[in-house]
Order: sequence, then structure tokens, then C-alpha cells
Amino acid sequence: MKKLSAGHHKKALRRYSFIGLVIASSTTQALELDYQHQYSEVEREHKDKVMLTQALDNGLAFSFEAVMSTAPDSDGQPGKAFSRLTKDELKAKVKYSHKLGAKWKVKPKFTYADGKDKKSYKPSLKVSYAITDKFSITPGYYHKLTRYDEEGKADKHDDALELGAKYKFGLLSVGVGRKQIYSNQIVFDGTRQNYSNKLLFEYKLTNYLTPYLEVADVYVDKNTDQRQARYRVGFSYEF
Repeated sequence: MKKLSAGHHKKALRRYSFIGLVIASSTTQALELDYQHQYSEVEREHKDKVMLTQALDNGLAFSFEAVMSTAPDSDGQPGKAFSRLTKDELKAKVKYSHKLGAKWKVKPKFTYADGKDKKSYKPSLKVSYAITDKFSITPGYYHKLTRYDEEGKADKHDDALELGAKYKFGLLSVGVGRKQIYSNQIVFDGTRQNYSNKLLFEYKLTNYLTPYLEVADVYVDKNTDQRQARYRVGFSYEF
């Protein structure tokens, strides 16, 4: 795995420093820590994600996320969970939530990701509608531009349509989601289309702590129709 230089880390820190400047000049509302462990059953790949989100009282929120993956074993097999974690990707997110009446919310977001040998830019928009005080639906759209460090490798453009729904059973929330992706490159089964489905369980254990479990159906390889289950378990804690 490619080792990043100290200069690369300094550039990344400077790139995200604008978030701290904006937060420092605004009235803060809540700070949230989100930790997540991910496992893909076919690839047997483990990833860990840590994200800090600072919300402001004007509806804006800023997030910084570090994604770490396990290095392969000496025999080439996938690494074990939590062993030899290496930087996989750094993300910075800016999002905004605006209420339109009692039932509607508009949620634009922009995500910048700095990964291994590539960078991506993803503007997105979600619109949430509360059908009842317990049941809501959220359609969405995003465009993701991925640029590779390898000279001559073409940029990748993905357009995705999303639809999610969530129902609250007291302290337990159950959500489902569907994503349909259209790309300018081969992304699944030799085609330029891909999809994923997910099921999410969240339990509000306290006013501050919410553990969650997500199970998703995702692709394995862009040239085959093989699918795999992806598991995510984690928690969010609001300070």
C-alpha cells in the first residue's frame, strides 16, 4: 500500500482548515462523534471509520471523516479486523438542513474525498418528507466526479438516484434504502449501471448515544454480476 509523505498530510490538513475557521466564527449547536466498523463478506475486507460533525445554529454542519483499512497479511490474505490499520481515505463534508413547513426538509451536501491515488467531489441533494410523526421518506440525487492520480486515466462520473424510508418504533428506528447508479465507465457486470440496497437499525439508547447496525447488498467486481453483503456496526454520540 502506498505510503503517504509528510508533505501530503500537511496539504490535506490545510485543505480542511477552512472548516475550523467557519466553525470558530459561528455559534455552535452540537458536536457528534460517529464510529463505524465495516465488513464485506466476499472480499473479507475490514474498514473502520471515525467522523466528527459540528452543527451550527443556522442549519449548517461540517464533518471530517477518516477511513482506515487493514493491511493484507504476509501471505496475501485479507487482514484481520483492527490489525495494521492504514489510511484509506479522508473526507470533508459541508451540509445544510432547511425546514420547509412542518413536514419538508431540504438537505444539500458537498463531500470532498482524498483517497489512495484518487480524489472525488460529490454534490448531493436530499428532500425529506414526514408522512406522519413516525414515518418519513427521503428521495435524493448526487453527482460524483472521481479524478485519478494516474496520468492518462479518464475521470469517472457517477449519477445516482436514491430513495430512503424510515419508521420509528419508540426508541428503535428502522430504515430502508435503494440506490441506482449510472456511470460513464463500467461499474457492475460489464455495464455502466449499478445498484445497492440497505437495511438500517438505530436504537436511541440514551439522549446522547445511538448504536446502529446496517446490512447492505453491494457489488463485488465491476466485470461480474456477483453480489455480497456489507455489514456496518457502530454508534453516534452527541456531546
